[in-house]
Formats: sequence, C-alpha cells, structure tokens
Amino acid sequence: MAGNKFWGGDSSSSDSDSDSDSEEEEKPVAAAAAPRKMARWAEASSSEDEGVAQRRVVRSHTDKKNEQMLEGIKVMKNHMKIDDYASTITDYESLLRMLEKLRLQMEQDGGPPKAFIKAIGSLEDYVEKQHEEIQEKKQKGIKLPDNKNKAFNTLRAKVKKGNKPFADDLAQLHADPDAFQSDEEPEASDSASEASAEGERSSSSDSSSSSSSSDSSSSDSDSDSDSSSDTGSASSDSDSDSFDSSGKSDTSDGDGDEDLVRERKMLRWLITPEKLAERERKAELAKAKEAENKAKEKEKRDRKKEKGEDGRSTATGRERKGKDEPEEYTSKELTNKVTEITQQRGRKAFDRKAYMDKLQKLLVHAAKHGPLEQLYIYASMVSADFDNTGSAFAAMKIEMWNEALTKVNKMLPLLVESHNNIKNGTADEKSAEQNTDVEDPKSHTRLQELYLAYVEKLDDELYKALQFNSDVYGSEYHEILANSSKCLVLLNRTLRFYETVGQPQPLGEVASRLMEQLYYKPDSLNARVYEAVPHTMSDEKKEDWIWPDDSKAYMGKLCHYVWATGDQRLRRRACLCQAYHLALHDCFQPARDLLHLGNFQEQAAESDVHTQILYNRVIAQIGLSAFRLGKITEAHNCLMDVCQYNKGRELLAQGLSYAKNMERSAEQEKAERQRQLPYHMHINLEVLESAQHICAMLLEVPNMAMQAIDPSNKRIISKVLRRALETYDKQQYTGPPETAKDSVVAAAKDLQRGDWAKACAQLEGLQLWHHIDTNHPENGEKVKAMITEKMKVEALRTYLFSYASIYDAFHLDQLVEMFNLDGRQVHSTISKMMIKEEITAFWDESSKYVLVQHVEPTPLQRLAITLAERAVQAVENNERLVDLKTGGFAFKDAGRSQPGLNTDSGKGGKGRMGKGFDMKADQKGAKGKGRGKGSSFGGQPVRRAGGWENARAGALRGGTGQRGWSTGIRA
Repeated sequence: MAGNKFWGGDSSSSDSDSDSDSEEEEKPVAAAAAPRKMARWAEASSSEDEGVAQRRVVRSHTDKKNEQMLEGIKVMKNHMKIDDYASTITDYESLLRMLEKLRLQMEQDGGPPKAFIKAIGSLEDYVEKQHEEIQEKKQKGIKLPDNKNKAFNTLRAKVKKGNKPFADDLAQLHADPDAFQSDEEPEASDSASEASAEGERSSSSDSSSSSSSSDSSSSDSDSDSDSSSDTGSASSDSDSDSFDSSGKSDTSDGDGDEDLVRERKMLRWLITPEKLAERERKAELAKAKEAENKAKEKEKRDRKKEKGEDGRSTATGRERKGKDEPEEYTSKELTNKVTEITQQRGRKAFDRKAYMDKLQKLLVHAAKHGPLEQLYIYASMVSADFDNTGSAFAAMKIEMWNEALTKVNKMLPLLVESHNNIKNGTADEKSAEQNTDVEDPKSHTRLQELYLAYVEKLDDELYKALQFNSDVYGSEYHEILANSSKCLVLLNRTLRFYETVGQPQPLGEVASRLMEQLYYKPDSLNARVYEAVPHTMSDEKKEDWIWPDDSKAYMGKLCHYVWATGDQRLRRRACLCQAYHLALHDCFQPARDLLHLGNFQEQAAESDVHTQILYNRVIAQIGLSAFRLGKITEAHNCLMDVCQYNKGRELLAQGLSYAKNMERSAEQEKAERQRQLPYHMHINLEVLESAQHICAMLLEVPNMAMQAIDPSNKRIISKVLRRALETYDKQQYTGPPETAKDSVVAAAKDLQRGDWAKACAQLEGLQLWHHIDTNHPENGEKVKAMITEKMKVEALRTYLFSYASIYDAFHLDQLVEMFNLDGRQVHSTISKMMIKEEITAFWDESSKYVLVQHVEPTPLQRLAITLAERAVQAVENNERLVDLKTGGFAFKDAGRSQPGLNTDSGKGGKGRMGKGFDMKADQKGAKGKGRGKGSSFGGQPVRRAGGWENARAGALRGGTGQRGWSTGIRA
C-alpha cells in the first residue's frame, strides 16, 4: 500500500494480503532492525521501539482522582487492621484533600462519593471501638505507650471534627448500608480487573481492527489533511495522555499487520465520547456567556436611554443572577455558600459592595435557621469592613467605622437570643453540639468571642483616629469625637449583656474599656453625655442612661469587674483610672492611699510604656487636687516629679520634647508618636507649671528668709525657682512679666519684701484660675482666694524671719493690720513657728505681744561661722588630694579622729572613734579634730533640740585641735 510508506513503513514490505504467516512474523523484526525513516510522523512512541504495540486508554481527570481515592481507602483500611494510628491520620487527611479536588463532581452528583462516606463511617466506628477497648484496658491497668496514646487521641479528635460536615451522609449510611455498596465494587474487584486486563485489551484490539479495516480509506485521507497541523500537538499530548497501566499488549493478533500498527499509532488522536462531551459543554458555556454579555449591553443601553446615565449600576443584572439561586437553603448549604463568598476576600479585583450585597441576600435565608447563622454572616461582613483599617499610623475611615458599628450593634440582640436559647434549652440537638465546640465557626462561644473582638477593634480604631488627627481644632476631629458617644453606648450595652451572662473574663475586659472612656472626664461632662444619648432610644431603655450620683462608687464597681479577670495589666490600669477619677473630683486622700496600698510606684516601673504614662497622669492629677485643696507641700512634691527638667510634655505623652543633645532614630520617633494621647485627653501643661511654681514660691521664699538668719540650714526646696530668682536679680532691666513663670518670679520677689498685695496682683491675670477645676469651673475664684490667704500667711512668716532680729516685740493687732489676716490666724501661725523652733520668741500673758529672744548670732558671729565653714571645706579638699595620692582615703591614720561623726557629745578625741559612725557621711563630713561641742553629719547641718543656744555656744567655745578646725555649728 502507498499509505504504508507514508506512515513510516518499509518500501520493501509486501502489499498483498496473501502472504504467509511466517512472512508476517519476520517483517516486524526486519523493520525494527532497519534504520527508521520519517520517524517524526508516526514512530515517536518508545513502546514501538521495543516492538510492543500499546493501546491508549483515555480516562478523564475525575476517573483518575476516583481511582486515587479508592487506592487511599484501601491503604487506610490496611493501616486500620494493624492499629497504626499515626499512618491512619495521614491517610484520613489525604482523603479529605482528595475530596476537595472532586468538588465539581460533588456538585454534579449532589454529594461526596459513596465509597468515601463508607470509608469515613467505618473509620469512625473503628475509632469508637478502639476507644472503648482502650478504656477497658485502662480499668484493668493496661495502658498504651505515650506516643501511641497521643496518636490515637489526635486521630479521634480529627475524625470527630472532620466528619461533622458529612453528618447527614453518615446518618444515611447507618440507616441504609446497602445503598453505599455501588462505589465499592471497583475496589473489591481490583484483583479481578487486573487479572482480566490482557483479555480485555485483546478483545478491544480485535474490535478496533475490524472497524479500522472498513474505514481505512477515510482515515487515511483524514490523516493526510490533518497531519501537518496536528504533528506538534500530538508530540506534546503524547506525554500528558494517560495510557494503560500495563506496559505489555497482546501481539497474538498479528504483529506484522501494518494496518493494525498504523491504527494503534492513530489512537492518540482518537476523539472519545468524553472529549466530545467536554467540547459540547465548553461550547454551551461560551454561548451562555455570550448571551449574558449581550443582555448586559442591552441593559446598559436601556438605562442610558431612561435615566441618561452611564450605566454603572448593575442592580438588574444582580437581580437576574439572584433568580438562579435556590429559594431555600439548608443550614449546611447556607454555611457552604457563605464560606464560598468569604473566600473571595483578599483576591485581585475584589468588589466589596458586591460582596456585601451577596451576604445581605443570604441574611433572609439565615433568619429562618436561627440566630447563629445570622451571626455568622454578620461576622463575615464586619471582618470585610476591618480589611480597610490601614497601617499603624493610618486610622480607619469614619464612614467605614460607622458601617461596622451598625453591624456590630445588630449582632448583640442575636447574641442575646442565642444565649437565651441555650439557657432555656430550646436549641435543637445539633445546635447544642455546635455551641459547645469552640473550633466550630458557627458555635455560640466562637461567635461571642468574635463579637467581643469587634467591639475592642472599634474602640481601638476610634482612639487611633483621634490620636493621629493633626488638626485638633478642625471639624473632622470634632466629628470623630462625636462618635465616641456611639462607642460608649456599645460598651454599655455589651457590659449589661455580660453582667446578665455572668462571664467574668469578658465582663472585666469590657469594664476596662469603659473605664478608659470615662475616667478622665468630670461628672458634669459625663452627665451631659448620658442625658443626650437617650433621645434616640425607646422609653424602656432610657432608665439605663442616667449618670449615677456617686460616680466614684460606679468606677469602683467597674474596677471590681476588672479585678476578677486576674490580668495584672488590666488590674493596674483599672486602679490607676480609679485613682485619676478620685483625684479629678478632689478626693486627694483616697487617691493617694490607693496608689500607696497598691505599691503602684514600683509596679509602674515594671509595666509597659502606656501604663507608665497613665501613672504619670495620675500623679499630675493628684498634685492638682492637692493644690485645689490647699495642700501646698503635697502638691509641690507631686507636680515637681512631672514638671522637673521640662519633660512634662514627654512624660504625659502630650507631644515630643526636643533637646539640643537629644537625637532619635526613625523607629524611636515612630514609637513615641504611636503612644501619644488624643488632644481631648490632655492635661493643661500651663496649669501644671503655674501650680508647681506657685507651690515652690510659697515654700521656698520663707525658707530662703530663714536661711538668711540660719546659714546652717542648707535645705533647697526648689532649684528651679532659685535659679529663676538669681537670673531675675542679674537683669539690669526687668520688664513686665510675659509668661506664667515670669509672673510667679515677680510675685516671689515682692513676697520676699513682705509686699503681699503686690504679689497677689502679679498672679491675678494667670489662666490657671480658669482651668484649675474642670469639674466646676466656677471654683477657680475660690482657689484663687485660698492661694491669696496662703500668700498672706507666708508673707507674715517671711517678715518675721527677716526682721525678728531687729525688733524686741511685735503687737498682734499690728500684724493683723499689716497682712490683712484674722487675729486667730496670725496667732496660730506664730505659735506654729515657735513650736517648730523656727523663731525664738514667746507670747506675753495677754497673748497680744510676741516677745523676741535675741539669741541669734550677731553679724560678726555670722561672718565667723561662714569663715569656719569655708576653712573646713578647704582642709577637706586638701586632705582628699593627699588621700588620693597616698591611697589612704581618711583611714590611714588610726590615731586621727574620723570624719562624719554623728553623736550628741561630739567628743571626737585623738585616737578614739565616736559613736554613730556613718560610712556615707564620711564622704562629705568635715575633718574636725577639736573638742568643741556639736557633731558632724555628712557635711549637712541638722537642727538639734537646743536651737540657736547650742549652736551659738558651740561656735564660741569651739577651738582648734591638733589638726584642722572644729565647728560646733555643724550639728
């Protein structure tokens, strides 16, 4: 035949059909030995090189996956027979993965393969049976090895979880096992099919040879026309097509028949019924898509004609698609549909609006199945809203925040309904089982945790929006701040729900969030917010929105909820919030006691940065509370910790403080910006600094006046004020004060002269009096009047310290008139000074005159004392230099009196060490060797009970010893 030459046959082969069988058997051998010609047309198969003709068996992708699944089931059953739990886990997981690849077939068949259902059913029965046997063995004292016991527990948990989606199919299996036998036939007959494989291939080759002989002419013509176009595809498809698993074929039909060989080679281009069905399906899909596109174009044109718009909306198209959806969903189908829709999140070209519309339509079906299905859909919608939260420094848009808030508000009634169903026992058995499984995405516990997470996320995003808004006076900031009342409503409703449920952990977390919203606001502001909220509510809910009269007790109740959680960080923050709220409402003593009893000073150092900032805010607010109450010393101690070194802005997280020698990296600056507080939570720094300077003035000015007559008093209360006064004295020209600090310094200079009226006038224009009391702004005048009285008293004390050495007596009425004070107050002030031994005076019998005892040192004695102190300092410096060179450090000479003696007798004789030796004081103590009265205490003077009499006597009697100076005044 001419065709045989074209298809790669040898030109010497015979064309007649009357050749003998022996000739037919010899020709393939000769053809295999001879060099092949035109191999690119037909002789590309490796099986032909071996002289074996292999029949191609065409199988679909689904058939391959089914065979793999059956093989996996067989392997799993073998592992179950030998109780290999670890391998059974692997087999079970691989079966579930295979089932995912058969999703298209499952949708067509209406469920998973019956062989799979039967396999997992048998595995479940096997696991339960093994569990019972293991329990019986445990009762007898026989235990499995640890690794095997762990593997079995893992297998049991995975089977229990993995079989839940197929609960309905497993119920049918237990009800009618015979209905699940059809899919097992291939597995049972694997050996039979392998045994008869050769017979089937031989019979199929016979039938194909008969059919090919009748159509040889047509096939030749087809191959001639298509050979040029299909050569490349044939070579590429030959590797991907699946052939028969056996590498041998029955060649008894006549290996020398060239027609049969050619037909076998052409089978790779054979069009099977499966391929025809696939082509028809693709063609139908293409036609349907084309018709849908035409309908869309027509719809757009119609909308343009009717509305004159560009046709962006696709509502009609969505309605048309909705008609294809089923009218009713089962619970399982609804869950699968929601899961399928949620998997679109994060993909390219994700349309959020279409996503929300799809889930919104499913809510109608979910309402028929109970609250859990609706909660599951709402949770999916809120999760998509939070996808647009932005970065760490970019907050969620307020429009998106409001949309998420609306959905979360709708979740709460459904959560209450689900809880009531569980509590009353009205939930069905399946739902009750779901509620107890935390890992089930539709369980009540899981959805409740998601709801709480959404509430916290909304609170965090609102805080971030306020935190990173730079225009604090703009309308945008005010709009965001107005939404804080909505967040407050959500937190209150959530708190009441968890109070009803009685779950301490989530209740404490919500109470902590609520305290963070309320602690820095005065009662007047909170009361107004609570009055404005109920206008949008029903009458029965308005009772819940009444701000309590005793807000401190309410904050204590919330703190008690937080304390029950056991979280140390939440506990600390709750107590600090409570202390801040107490101090804000002038409860200074309870706030200070709360800090001291809780030892928060040490705990704050071990806490995170945000808790340390809250602690600094509490200290600042306690200082302001003490200032409002007239506790000047306590207020100065608190405010000095915050305002010292000009770091109040940084310590309170109200801005970044920039110094000349301070350099920050980009990471440090980002971290500091991330911990900044929103503007509406700031404490007025000018108020803090003004209050601190006024307290320093009231304490330091009398102290400086007392040090003028008592040089041994080295106490410094406020270095900042002293430096400011020194700078003020060095100025050649002093203009009117410009800042609050300048006003206080000017008032301090007037107070030093005893001119209290002018000092009060200097403080008249401060903004402090308008902002000192945020709860009751009208109390600013009361605070100013109180500070004026304090200034009068301190002016009296300063006057007595400065001029007591000049006068022999003071008349009470004269002092009352000079300082515009009440007589009883003047009497009380002077009496306190006498008791503290600040002045040496006493009242006469009528208590109208203050009789002054002139025991103060004279000017000459003061100069002598000053000279003695400087001489002691010089000797000390010289001896330190000698000790530094010799290495003695004041302990080399044992016969010398050691420095730093702390004894009342002061008899530090030669060769003896006095009592009360102080190692720390040794570094600063004087080097006195004399026998004068008095004692040395670290170079710092300490006032003794003898007052100025002992000091003066010690100075007069003190003399020079063997080495150095003796200073009895250093008591």
